Formats: sequence, C-alpha cells, structure tokens
Amino acid sequence: MYFNIAVHQFIRSWAESGHRKAKCRVDKPSPVRQIHSLNKMSAVMLLNGDPVHHLATARNGERSTETLRLNVGGVIHEVRWDTLKGKHGSILPHLDELKKHYRAEKDDYFFDRHPGIFESVLNYYRTGGLHVPITACGPAVKAELEFWGISEFEMEDCCWTTYSSYQERKESLAKFDSFLGKSPYKSRYRGDRVTTWQSARRRVWTDLENPGSSLFAKIYASISLLLVLMSIMVFVLDSHPFFHVSPGDPAWAFTLSFFGVGAESFHDITAHFEKSVNESGAESAKEHYEILHPALLLVDFTCASFFTFDLIMRFIFSPNKLHFFVYPLTIIDLLAIVPFYAELAIINSNPEAIFGKTVFDFINILKIARVFRIFRLTKSYTGMKVILYSLKESLAEITLTLIILLITMLICSTLMFYADNYNNEKSDFKNIPLTLWWSIVTLTTVGYGEFVPSSGLGYIVGAISAFFGVLCLALTVPIIVNNFMLYYSHSRTTLKAERKVDLIENKDAAEDLDSIDETTNVPRQQVVSSIRLRDFEETANHAAHSDQHSFMSHPTTLY
Repeated sequence: MYFNIAVHQFIRSWAESGHRKAKCRVDKPSPVRQIHSLNKMSAVMLLNGDPVHHLATARNGERSTETLRLNVGGVIHEVRWDTLKGKHGSILPHLDELKKHYRAEKDDYFFDRHPGIFESVLNYYRTGGLHVPITACGPAVKAELEFWGISEFEMEDCCWTTYSSYQERKESLAKFDSFLGKSPYKSRYRGDRVTTWQSARRRVWTDLENPGSSLFAKIYASISLLLVLMSIMVFVLDSHPFFHVSPGDPAWAFTLSFFGVGAESFHDITAHFEKSVNESGAESAKEHYEILHPALLLVDFTCASFFTFDLIMRFIFSPNKLHFFVYPLTIIDLLAIVPFYAELAIINSNPEAIFGKTVFDFINILKIARVFRIFRLTKSYTGMKVILYSLKESLAEITLTLIILLITMLICSTLMFYADNYNNEKSDFKNIPLTLWWSIVTLTTVGYGEFVPSSGLGYIVGAISAFFGVLCLALTVPIIVNNFMLYYSHSRTTLKAERKVDLIENKDAAEDLDSIDETTNVPRQQVVSSIRLRDFEETANHAAHSDQHSFMSHPTTLY
C-alpha cells in the first residue's frame, strides 16, 4: 500500500515537471530580438550572442531588486541597478559599456582598476557626494576618475584641497627643476654647424659652470671652493691684532719689501714711526703702524691671483658677454677683487699711504664683498640652491611675517612705554623708539635683557608681548620649513635618479640593478623620466601625508 502511494506521487511530480518545461520552451524568446526600453525589460536577453545581465526594472513606482556583481581589481562589489542608472559616468550607468566587461563563466563584470579608489566611485553613486581617501595619490585618483567618466569637479570641498594640492606641488617642483638645471644664460651656439673654437669654448664653459660635468670640472671647483674659504679666513683674521706685525719685527720689514717699498721709502716710514713714538707713545705708534702678517698676505695674493684668472677665463669663454657682467656671482667677484688691486696701486704709488686710515678704511668696507663669495657653493652644493629657492618661493610668507611683527612691535612698544612709566621713575624705557628695540628682541624670543620692565603693569605687558611673539613665529615659520623640506626631498630623489641612470649606462654596474633588464637598449632620457616621475609621485604623496599625518589611520579612510 505504501509502495503504491509513493509510485503515484512520483508519477504526479514527473508530469508536473514536464508541463513546466514545456511551458518554458513555449515562452522562451528567440536569441535575436529587439531591446525595449529599460522600463519594459524584465528578463534575461541575448543580443547577437552578447550577454546582458538580468535587470528587472520596477513597475508602478516599485524599486528594482536586481543587482550588478562588479569585480574591480579582485574585490567583489554588489550594487543595485537603480543606484547607477541615470547618474554621471561613462561606464557604470550604460549597459552598452557594461556588457564589454561581462564574464559569463563567473557571472560578473570585471575591471582591472584600483579597488580602493573604486570604493569612492561607488559611494559617489550611492550618496551623490564624491569623497576620496586622503592617502590616495592625486595622479592615481585623477586617472581613475577619468576612466569611470566622472568629473573631478564633482569632488566635495573637504577633499578638493588635498586632491588639488598635488597639481600645485607638481608645478612647483617643475619650476624647481628648471631652477636647478638652468645656466645663468642660454648659449648662443646651437645647431650642428659650429667651429672648433666654438666647440672648445662650449666645453670649457661647461666645465667652469658645471662642477659635475667632468673630472677636471670637479677638481677645479674644489680648488675654487678651497680658495674662497681661505680668502674669507684672511678677511676675518685681519680684524684680530694677533695676526698683525708692528715695527721692530723682521716680518714687518719683509711685508713692506713684499709691497715693493724701496730703501728710501722704508727709511722715511721708519722716521715717521719714531716721531710718532715720541709724540703719542710706543703702544699707540705700534698700533697705528701695524700691518697684516706676511703669511696671510701671501695667502691673500694667491687667492686674488686665482680669482683674477678665473674671472678672465669666464669672460673669454662666456657665450654672452653682456649677461656675464650682470650675473650676480660675477658682480660679487668684481667687488671682491677691485679693492685688492686698488690697495696695491695706492701702496705702489705712495708707500706711506698704507698707514693712512682714511682711504684704506673705505677699501676695507669694500672687502666685505669677499664674504659673499660663499654663494659660489650654490654651483656645487644643491642644498644651498634649495635654501635660496625656498626663501624665494616663501617671499609672501616672509613678507607676512614681517608685517605681523611690525604691527605687534608697534603695539607692544607703545603699551610698554606708557605702562612701565606710569608712576615709575626708574623705568628703563625713556622713549618709544628705544622701546621698539626691546619689543623686537622680545617678540623674536631673543631677549638680550639690557632693557627690562620694572613695574607691575610692565611685567604684564612684557608677558603678553612674549606670548604674541611665539604665536606670530609659530604661524608663519612652519610654512617656510615645509617648502624647504618639499624641495630638499625632491632634490635628493632627483640626485638618486641621476645616479641610477649612470649605473644603467655602465654595463658592468648595470648588472647590480635587479629591476632593469637589457639596460644597453634603454634610452637615457626615458629612464630619467620614468625614475623621476616615480620619485616625484613619492615626494608629492609624502608631502601630502605630512600635512595630514594625524588622519592616516586606515588606507581607505574617507573624509
């Protein structure tokens, strides 16, 4: 009995199953059919063999329950079709573009794109606001937005500042690269047809201007730098009495003979010295007739001779004589050399004038230009170039700092003058101009202490002034520091890129580079561009992260 019931149920279920299959065969549409509008499409369709996912749309105002399965960079996302349709974009809201990425075997739409940034794209379709991760690099975000067909101007204000900063940094670093690579002026000798003299002049000029162009250039730049330091050392030591010699010292007579002073002139100078001893005393006379020690004088002659030779060589091999004379380093060299030859000419014409303070005091003032020769370091030391360029680019911030300090200084000095002098006769602040010195010293946190308040109101104003001084510096100085760090880190990566290229061009050293194959076939410019592009993105990204370091808790954190 139970067996008969089981057989009966099986036959009944089999018949119903066959009836459903037959009904499906009758209702199954042809593989080739017209696509109706989305509001009428409600079944799986095959369009000339191309799969279109089943996207059942809502009727009578009901929301669709069908979803898309998106595989972006190996990360699966599932989203409603209603979330995407009718929105901005060149791929996701369009079926014709979607079906190009459909994989029937896995029933998904595959995109080999950045999965982290796609989360921001998907959230844009869900919420209507475009937010990007603060840790994402600007160029990567821009490339992804262009692929998905979303305008970067859809981005919300909270993320736009961080996103757009990469473009500003890119432009700043491009200008900085131009500053590092540019010569003082462009060469006139361009083209293929150049004479032997023009070719030699270009080669020598390159060695003189670029210390890294050859071994000779490196040696010449090292000698030049050494003599610059020695010249500054002589200028500094000349101000100390220990390095002077006075009459009665054999070195004093040797120094006069070194200047070409004859026996007759030497006798006259000695006679004037003895007369001065009788009139003003020995110590005063010796101090008046002191001259530089001959050893330092010899060093000074050597430096002056080298810089004269260097200046003549640069003038001869300079491609543009007019620009040569207006170049800052040339002006500094001229101002530093002219006093030496002026002093030498005066001594040869009138040896006794060496002890006349009127003329030589003015010449000694001109000798200050020797100190500025230290800027020759900018040719061989990139750090000096970075400092100068950072100050140049931070001119607006420096100006703002000076304005803030000036306003604060005027206010604090006025308050201090009237506060400390109120019923206080012992006040050190006798007038407001004198108080201005105390104010600037206090605001810059130097605090020499020669002027201090001596009343209760004065102490209060002094404390307030010190506080505002720290506040003013804290607001502007970090901006200048950030500019310096940006340019300095970029210059370091550029130097590393150049060294890598040198290794690539060397067949023996290229074997040490694991990440580059067939180095002899790689053009230098292509390698430099690729390395510097990668290092630039790292530099720009690092600078962006340094501004937002307190928010970097997760790589996909959104604003």
